[in-house]
Amino acid sequence: MSGPTGGPGQPTTTEYDVVVVGARCAGATLGALLARRGLRVAVLDQATEIRSTLSSNILQADSLAFLNRLGVMERLRAAGVTTMSHVDMRLEGFRCREAFPQEPGDVGGAACVRREVLDPVLVDAARASGAEVRLGTRVVGVIREGGRVTGVRAVAGGVEARLRARLVVGADGRNSKVAEACGSRMYHVSPGERSYYWTYFEGADTGPRPTFVFHRWGDRHMLGGPADNGLYIVGVSPQRHERESFRADLDGSLRAHALRCAPIAEALAGATRASRIYGIRRFFGYFREAAGAGWVLLGDAGHFKDPAGGRGIGDAFHQAERLADAVGDAIGSDARLDRAVTDFGRWRDRTYAEYYGLAADLGVAGPIAGVVPRVVRALHARGRVDGVLNLLSHRASVLEVLTPARVLGATGGQLLRAPGRRRAALGELRRLATTELRRRNAMRRPVFRSGPEPRPVLQDTSEPELSR
Repeated sequence: MSGPTGGPGQPTTTEYDVVVVGARCAGATLGALLARRGLRVAVLDQATEIRSTLSSNILQADSLAFLNRLGVMERLRAAGVTTMSHVDMRLEGFRCREAFPQEPGDVGGAACVRREVLDPVLVDAARASGAEVRLGTRVVGVIREGGRVTGVRAVAGGVEARLRARLVVGADGRNSKVAEACGSRMYHVSPGERSYYWTYFEGADTGPRPTFVFHRWGDRHMLGGPADNGLYIVGVSPQRHERESFRADLDGSLRAHALRCAPIAEALAGATRASRIYGIRRFFGYFREAAGAGWVLLGDAGHFKDPAGGRGIGDAFHQAERLADAVGDAIGSDARLDRAVTDFGRWRDRTYAEYYGLAADLGVAGPIAGVVPRVVRALHARGRVDGVLNLLSHRASVLEVLTPARVLGATGGQLLRAPGRRRAALGELRRLATTELRRRNAMRRPVFRSGPEPRPVLQDTSEPELSR
């Protein structure tokens, strides 16, 4: 970092290699990785203190392995984080209880870590790595020179400063100001069909094996599992016809839903709610243009999908690691840097396209496609359910698990067992094929959204924080 400059009455100007806007799991992580490469990095966030934020707080095996590589896993354990070793999965009439598959370097199958626990650890990692973290700093615009973004204007304590950089990274979430300032357009926008609510209980009985519960049947979707500091997360998604009545009595509705899921009901016997009830409704999935001359988007700023798969944090880590390598190798040249962030954007779209569709399929209103539990049941019978579980951590692709042969085989088996459902089974197969073709075409030829961007409804019950 070069020293600040600026004449009397003029904003000070400080030089960096990279300015990252947003100090949450995407921005703080990228700041740490870039600083460890010897880059001059500033990480900015308008929050004066890193506290809770709306998030499902679920981390899969790949995310835990990344945190271990980052060197913060032991500190997270000391902060009360425990990992889950098993999953209790139900898809319609099929249910199994299995150990999470583990690979070399893994430190657990899944975890639930509240953001007020996770994010400060990541911010401290960024600082310890050499990044300059500025909290209470609001970015009010980008600096442009010759059509290129060359920094940001930021205000802290009522004083404006200019931070110049070869690259500006927008890691500032769904309502990204960097994306807006850089003119990044949305495409492949997909309205969510469900609403989701979650909260935490204390005094839950988690049993001898820490287990993540993931149940999806009919129009119901529920999750549960041990969280940090002895808490237990419960997440539910009301049925379509229940949405308004659910919101009228959030506490009673959430408890009633939880009791319909046997393993969650067992865990909650004798437990008491220990946090607010959070929720998200009327949301939408999207991709935004990922990069341009001197700028790039990271995490939710550039891509968001249905929360049904719980992959927001994992995607942020995955992208940060990839982007850090790309930027670190190209920072010495604007031309190389622009090619690197453009390539990053193409990689992002290719990598997340099928998972975007998978999350939408899990989050569909009503039951999921019947062929999915039939394929999963068949794989489980052959001892190959690990591939399905690896979908949750994005270590297996959708087409590696739901192969055309398996889908056709499951459909054929259904026709033999229930010939009277021939028309329905073939209709479902046609709908799956049509949807997949439409999604692939949409990613190849993006249709950009015109007009103002929509805004999701993020709900916090705004009740006083319950004491623990």
